[in-house]
Amino acid sequence: MTSPFKGKKVWVQASNGQEIGSMKRPYLDRNGKLAFAGTEMSDKSGSINANNKKDLMDIFSALAEAARSGVVEEQAAPAHVEAERAELVTAALNDKNGEAFQALGEVIGDEVYETMGRQAFARKTMLLKPLAKGEVGRIKIRRKDVLSFFATRNPEVIASQVRQSYAFPPEYYLLGRILIEDAEIAQAPGDLLEDKYEDGLEQIMKGEDLVWKRLADEAASAYNATFGFSTFTPIVFSQMQNQIIKWGIPLNMAIISFDIWPDIKADSEFSSFFDPVHKHELIMNGYLGKILGTEIHTDGYRIETLKVLEAGEVYFTGVPKTLGAITERQALAANPINMNLLGRPEKGWFMSAIQGQVIANAKAVVKGQKV
Repeated sequence: MTSPFKGKKVWVQASNGQEIGSMKRPYLDRNGKLAFAGTEMSDKSGSINANNKKDLMDIFSALAEAARSGVVEEQAAPAHVEAERAELVTAALNDKNGEAFQALGEVIGDEVYETMGRQAFARKTMLLKPLAKGEVGRIKIRRKDVLSFFATRNPEVIASQVRQSYAFPPEYYLLGRILIEDAEIAQAPGDLLEDKYEDGLEQIMKGEDLVWKRLADEAASAYNATFGFSTFTPIVFSQMQNQIIKWGIPLNMAIISFDIWPDIKADSEFSSFFDPVHKHELIMNGYLGKILGTEIHTDGYRIETLKVLEAGEVYFTGVPKTLGAITERQALAANPINMNLLGRPEKGWFMSAIQGQVIANAKAVVKGQKV
């Protein structure tokens, strides 16, 4: 069946009760194809309409398939916010170089930064430490004599044996560039803001998560065993948990590639231990629920260009204060650029942040891989 929503923006979780649930509920038919039922997606509280836990777990799969197929699931803004956005885009396109164009870039930057806080693995798993002007970026080390892994200016990954009370992560630039051709500006599509917002996410949020992933890949095998498995079972889950617990570190979350989800859904023991979330907004931010008190997160609901996990990857992490931190010298900022000066018919914004990342205690992360 061809999805009637493919390639379109579909508001399924809104800020007022009249719009919530306006999309038909997705499901997978007997052939594993995405289809849509005649019932509403969610109720007025934003909770998924499901008959039982198994039904809810099936909906998780259908939502991921909907995202993969091009059905974009986002939170609709209130009508007055939509009107303000439209007014801002119109003013910016008429202005092109002045304050209105700069303001539009700042709006995109603010939305990218907000989404990073909700979805990015780096910010879910580690502490965030904003730095004052002139402040030295340092992270308190509670467990001495451990291997720490730092992102360098490149950013590459280096390992260091830490025996003192602080780690000093090197700082690097997180950079992005959003450009719009003059012809595109003249055509002024109505979803210009959303398109450029997604461009910003791909460069900034995905970039930050890829730095985190490189750190985690290096750190995961420093003290803990790397797990290879053919099926993700409760035994594998428990063994990976124990790799962190044995060091006296409280568990925080498991981060899974969504192709692991069918293994969880098919195992009755997992189902009995699974405490799912019901709010559509939380699910679309990648939070699925808890198994034995451990939060389960995924990037399965991101569009393809924003995903960072490879097929079959699983990470377990300790609570943020035991794992590491992001030092933030400069929060994300957007400044207008004009490529006309270089003979190119493009305008846009240059986005930049200055930060450091460190997994200060490699004992607090373990990785598994489906083979």
